[in-house]
Amino acid sequence: MSSARRRFVITHVGRDRPWAEWIAARLADAGEPDSIEIRLVSWRWDTGIPLVTAVQDALFGAAEEPGADRIVLVFSSALLEGYEYADEQRPDLPLLSRVVPVRVEPVDLPEPWSGVSGPTLFDAPPVETADRLVKAVLGVGAAAAAADRLARTVAREQGGPAVVAPRPRLPGHRPDIWNVPAPDDIFVGRDEELIALRTALLADGRVAVEGRFGMGGVGKTRLALEYAHRFGSEYDLVWWIPADRPVLIGDQFAALAVRLGLVGPETDTGTAATVARTYLRRHSNWLVVCDNAESAEALAPWLPGGEGHTIVTSRTSGWASVATPLEVKLLSRAESIQLLRRRHSGLTVVEAGRLAAVLGDLPLAVGLAVGFLAETGTHAGDYLTELAQHVADVLDEQRAVNYPHALAGAIATATSWLATRDPVALAVARVCAFLAPRPIPVGLLGLADPVLTDHGDHRSDAAVPPGWTGADASMHPRMQRRTGAGPELHPLAALEGISDGSAVLQRSIGRLQRLGLVQVERVSRFGVRVGDPLNGSNGVVSLHRLVAAILRDQLGADRRDAVRAHVDALVAAADPGDPTDPRRWPSWTILLPHLYAAEPAHTANPGLRTTAVSAAHVLLARGDVRSARDLADQLHRRWLDRLGPDHEDTLRAARCLAQTLRTLGRFDAAQELDADLLRRHRETLGEDHSESLAAATALADDAYALGDVGLARALDEEILARRQRVFGESHPSAIDSALRLARDLAALGDAKRAAELRSWVERTEADRHRPAG
Repeated sequence: MSSARRRFVITHVGRDRPWAEWIAARLADAGEPDSIEIRLVSWRWDTGIPLVTAVQDALFGAAEEPGADRIVLVFSSALLEGYEYADEQRPDLPLLSRVVPVRVEPVDLPEPWSGVSGPTLFDAPPVETADRLVKAVLGVGAAAAAADRLARTVAREQGGPAVVAPRPRLPGHRPDIWNVPAPDDIFVGRDEELIALRTALLADGRVAVEGRFGMGGVGKTRLALEYAHRFGSEYDLVWWIPADRPVLIGDQFAALAVRLGLVGPETDTGTAATVARTYLRRHSNWLVVCDNAESAEALAPWLPGGEGHTIVTSRTSGWASVATPLEVKLLSRAESIQLLRRRHSGLTVVEAGRLAAVLGDLPLAVGLAVGFLAETGTHAGDYLTELAQHVADVLDEQRAVNYPHALAGAIATATSWLATRDPVALAVARVCAFLAPRPIPVGLLGLADPVLTDHGDHRSDAAVPPGWTGADASMHPRMQRRTGAGPELHPLAALEGISDGSAVLQRSIGRLQRLGLVQVERVSRFGVRVGDPLNGSNGVVSLHRLVAAILRDQLGADRRDAVRAHVDALVAAADPGDPTDPRRWPSWTILLPHLYAAEPAHTANPGLRTTAVSAAHVLLARGDVRSARDLADQLHRRWLDRLGPDHEDTLRAARCLAQTLRTLGRFDAAQELDADLLRRHRETLGEDHSESLAAATALADDAYALGDVGLARALDEEILARRQRVFGESHPSAIDSALRLARDLAALGDAKRAAELRSWVERTEADRHRPAG
């Protein structure tokens, strides 16, 4: 090692690691090869070590190592958050003269650094920012030499002068390909986890972020979200994939292929997803986040290869075979206190510490508590008393809960307050709890009034008429409000008459956000057509799955059924329409997770049953045949048992299932279904009905595929005759039957009649399209 090598230390808090890496890269670029040695040192504000002491340790290093020539101290709001916890001492002047404070955010430098000159790195383009840094740390001569080397390199590589932005990009700049949800203000601390995540990704490329002992609410998703926003500028592409339902992961990769311009929106899911994963495998410098994955076994086939980075978040363990595990623990007590005091400045350190202890330092519970305190103005002592009572209530009910009691108590405290202050907000939260933990367009929430009368178990085997509006007027909630008589109000009664664009709805959603019960994004990321209730133009709402589970658990069985009935009506009303129309697929992509969450196989809502079969057809049309088969099979089996084999929804599901089986080459299974469909349609609708003829056509296709061409010909001849007689010789369905019969005849060696049929089809088609007159 050359004795002339200069040594530098860049010290920072964990959340400023992107800036530290950018500074290190720029200093390394500016020096001659092997002339500079740089060490990154992360400083934790909650360790109790004063900042000046940490700087001294970083500057002089361990006793056996040579000291650093200079230290770059990165100042940001993240660093200064913990400044008050450090018992500072003023450094001596020689130390101060060897420190270069750099500001990466517009913050004021505290004592003893306020009088020290240092560059700002947040208010200029990359080239100018790099020049400021190099001048301040290495000197004017080094900056000039670095600029000259850059110009000569560019001229040599490109054949002329040019100006390029140094890599990596300035932190905070997003890549063009980006779909990451907006960050929130719940994230605090986690410096060690952020750096551990970054280090593991740089070493192995894949990291699985797990909750300790499978615990929910510890901040796995928020850690991944914070990483994406902090380090996003390091990548050319950052793509967020909700991975809780493996059946829908392909849609997310397909959307990436469309966004990259590699395929059109009409491309089937399988092809588009393959194209996207092939692109990732052949490129580097990308980040894919698979959030809330079910298991390593379910996700492994989808994990992209190549030299990019993949983050998986999961409640389950067992990821070591496919990714480097990283355990996320509870907040430290200092981090809990910081979060509580950041959003509620009136709390003392002692009060915040008592709250953190009762809440168990669970990030989700701490966020809910501070949201409640800030929104309601409740004193910390009063909140602790109320929280203790609600926790006791949860324990008294002796439910087999799988979530922390303190979290259940915090949610119960908030919902109890909402019940009297903002029942609309409480009703919205309840609706969201029965939808998927994905973005919920506000437009979806205002599609239907709740069913305001009690009809018992809406998911029983008993048939329930569409609309459920036949109750006596005395049972109407308006009458109940006036008289105080009758059964308990519907749990969503406050939503009566509330529409998507309602100011009341928007205010209530804002309150839920401030309370920490939901996350809200005001800008649509969906790109579906204007006027579609799923376009997100009024914002999107999402609910943590653990909060949703507790909200559902708060309701008794009857009240849960009532909310489910309303959710069924919402999802049915949002049906985007024709499943074969690619223009409608983006809307279907948004609706599908919520449709799965509604469990349509168990619904009594006929509209939702229709939408569910259409969803299976969407999956089939988009090329996800196995997922379509699984959904259609689930619907058919359940409805066969509940509704009977002759119910129109059971038959509709059977037709879809048979179609998926044919597509998969399972012609024997398809033939069995189609034969049964044909028999039932002929018995109930007659032999000439369009449904009967369609079933016969499907059965003929099955026979042809299985090699029974004689049966196929017999069926197709009969179908052709009936269609010509019922619909006319030139009807499209008759033309289709003629072509199928020609296929059969050719296969049986009757080439002459097959040719005659095809010639007749050509003449008929020409006559049909010839302009009149």
